[in-house]
Amino acid sequence: MFPWNNVPKGGEEQMRQVAKWFFYAIIGVASVIGILYLWKFLAELFGESDQAKTAGKATNWAWDTLSSIGIWALAVLPWLILLVILIVIAILAGRWSTKSHYRSRAKRGVKYLRILPSYDTELDLDKISELTRTFGSMIRPIRMRIQYGRPWFRWRFAIPEGSNQIGIYLAYPEDKENSVKDTLRSVYPSAELHDIKEEEFPTPKKGGIGGHFIFKFKTKGYPLTSLLQSKQSQLGSILNCLRSGTYLDLQFSPVSWRAVEERSGSARSLLTSKKNKDMGPEERIRRAGLIQRLTGRELSFQVRLSIWSNHENAEAVVRSTAESVQTAMKYDGELRFIRQPWWNPMKDNNLVPIPWPLTLMAWTSDEISSLFHLPPANHYIYRPPAEDGPNARGYVAHLQENERTLEPGELTEGVKIGKLKHPFDDREVRVNFEQLNKHFVLTGASGMGKSSVAMDMVQSLLDEWFDNPDKSPGFTIIDPAKELVAIIENRLRIAEKFGVKFPREKIHHLNLSDDTTQLPALNMLHRPENVTPGQMAHQLATILVDFEFKEESIERSRRLVEIAVQSLLEDEETHTILGIDDLFRNHQFREKVVKNVQDPYIKRFWANTDEQEIRREVEPVLYRLDRILQHSTLRRLFCQKGLSLDPQKYMDEGHIVLIDTNGIKDYNLRVLVGYLINLYYQAARKRSTSSKFHLMLVEEAHMIQIPLITEILQEDKKYPFGLGLVTREIDHFENHELMQAIRSYIGMVISCGQTEGSDEVESLTRKYIKTSLVESLPERNAAVYIRSKRKGRSDVTTCVVTNEPPVVYRPDGKPADHRTAEKDEAMNWGLEWGLNALHHDGETRPIEQVDKEISDYMDRTLYENPPSENAN
Repeated sequence: MFPWNNVPKGGEEQMRQVAKWFFYAIIGVASVIGILYLWKFLAELFGESDQAKTAGKATNWAWDTLSSIGIWALAVLPWLILLVILIVIAILAGRWSTKSHYRSRAKRGVKYLRILPSYDTELDLDKISELTRTFGSMIRPIRMRIQYGRPWFRWRFAIPEGSNQIGIYLAYPEDKENSVKDTLRSVYPSAELHDIKEEEFPTPKKGGIGGHFIFKFKTKGYPLTSLLQSKQSQLGSILNCLRSGTYLDLQFSPVSWRAVEERSGSARSLLTSKKNKDMGPEERIRRAGLIQRLTGRELSFQVRLSIWSNHENAEAVVRSTAESVQTAMKYDGELRFIRQPWWNPMKDNNLVPIPWPLTLMAWTSDEISSLFHLPPANHYIYRPPAEDGPNARGYVAHLQENERTLEPGELTEGVKIGKLKHPFDDREVRVNFEQLNKHFVLTGASGMGKSSVAMDMVQSLLDEWFDNPDKSPGFTIIDPAKELVAIIENRLRIAEKFGVKFPREKIHHLNLSDDTTQLPALNMLHRPENVTPGQMAHQLATILVDFEFKEESIERSRRLVEIAVQSLLEDEETHTILGIDDLFRNHQFREKVVKNVQDPYIKRFWANTDEQEIRREVEPVLYRLDRILQHSTLRRLFCQKGLSLDPQKYMDEGHIVLIDTNGIKDYNLRVLVGYLINLYYQAARKRSTSSKFHLMLVEEAHMIQIPLITEILQEDKKYPFGLGLVTREIDHFENHELMQAIRSYIGMVISCGQTEGSDEVESLTRKYIKTSLVESLPERNAAVYIRSKRKGRSDVTTCVVTNEPPVVYRPDGKPADHRTAEKDEAMNWGLEWGLNALHHDGETRPIEQVDKEISDYMDRTLYENPPSENAN
């Protein structure tokens, strides 16, 4: 009826054998005494007195012997009982001492992990089986087991108070560190493992309610559910019941198969004692399940499973979670939840549990797999709840696409591009100047955060510049939208108002828009030192001839521009681009210039080209010049004979240059910005690689697709100058050569959310940043792709950053409300400050003076050198 002596394999048959031999012993003793009495009786019956006396003595001796044995037994029994008690006490004390020793050792040698699942975590049953079986094999050699005991692990799901993120944690013995980490990385290669300190391992606070699980008595021997058999994880549904301040703890240790065999002994005996025909349908199913699940090949664990909650509705939360666990684990066997209002199983953080009665269970590796795995990412438990509040469910903290933890020392120096988007590591992400020398693209749809990224970069440069304006790098902004310039000048003005000291002479505001009253001189034909006329001519031809007319040879047009520019540069008089127009239209002007030309090829060209050929070939060039000269602002900029900007000085001394090009469009914008970029780039090429870094940000870069940018990106040698192209959807870049240069040579791509250009971002980043990620990025989130060299090999780094909104400030120092007119007022307040700086520097002149100078030049060339009859 009852199992007995299960070691070794005791059962009902062995118990019957013991009873049988005990009965035989009683019968034997009774038979001996009976024979002695029969002997005495027969001797007396036949009158043999001697035999009767002998039989009597034998009978008395038997009874005396039995009596002596009884008296001795009664005398020895208390001592035997005492000895048994002492042995039991000694065994218990020894076990307690050993357990205390193991607990003390475990406390000193414990390590903790926080596990971050990835967005692509899947339910791979083979991998999970590998996980549980590997942990089940993490036994210690006999020598270490005597010294340290069995290894114990704690697998904990926790929502700390004040949070709704479900963290996944593992505590393990330090001698198993390599095994634990290697196994987890093998099973979940995209998850992150973070070593944490003991105080970071979440533990319930005082108070609260919880309890632990045991087997239901009548179903103890039957198997619980198996993940490998159900092929569906219920872990997400269990975690759905957790609330803030709630913990689910699985404490386990690999043990021998004997533990599971002892657990299932009664059920196995009950089912195997009956023949199949004597069983009901339910018993047949249970017997089949028991035989199928308990084959002896499974690995075994000793387990303690507990729940605790400090939530304001702790009782309801614990009850709901316990019911979910019971439902998930129910198969032929079931669990029962023992509520503990006073004893908290998780208060003790030791790996080795105190073996309180009725708190430990024996599970197989198949059973423990139902709780010991990462929930699959397609479960809604990975998504934040729709509603907030104290009773909102939790969600699993995990890594989104392209999110990762940066290594210590990785992306920690240089210009800030945002804060790392990560469940718990939100440190700043910075890109060093050496990387920025390789230039970058910043793209994203309107309103998705391009300005936020740009302002984070600019603000980090400003902060460094405020601290040390003499040694810190400067930057230049070219802004056709007049937004970034306004934000920067607003912040400069508010910083100055609240006591930040900085050299105003190092700040330059250049208003090149249509409403300007003062302009600098940007003579395109100003030749810097150590630049030959031929080099200068090639640069200007690349800038001026950037698109092709129908039936035009773009190379022919560039050649004509190069010849014209080189001719003017070799003349004794200083010219502007007006001279190009006169050179082609005015025969006498051309003759005057050509007689001073030194280059024999240029002389030969003019000598062998007649007026008809010039008129036929030069029309596309003159059309381009007309577009520039008809624009009053560009005419004023380019037709002054001087050059008032000094990019080399700006770079060497760390100046801040803010250029407003609002209102200039299309070809005119490409020429203006192209010339400014070339001016800076040629100055940068003269500087040593150890010179101070300078950043140039070009807003609305999709409007400036010029060959010069392609040349800059393709150049192998890098200088302390970084060009940042800021644009809306990247698919607005239609120039194939430019896109190929970006794909092949650019050092960094930063993409905010966008739809139309998402496939281009994937192509530019060689699929390191996926289309799906770009399209799903929320506002002020950016995916970052950085290509660099590490240890002589090409290396790619990706991450996702978040950025602060591009706040502007009211004059009282408070942030302006971006939903009202306050924002525009604050930006205009900043622009006023910049315009005031414009009027007090020596780089610009009133447009009236500029117009007079240009008018005088045009009148002189018109009347002193009238055009020939054949000129166009």
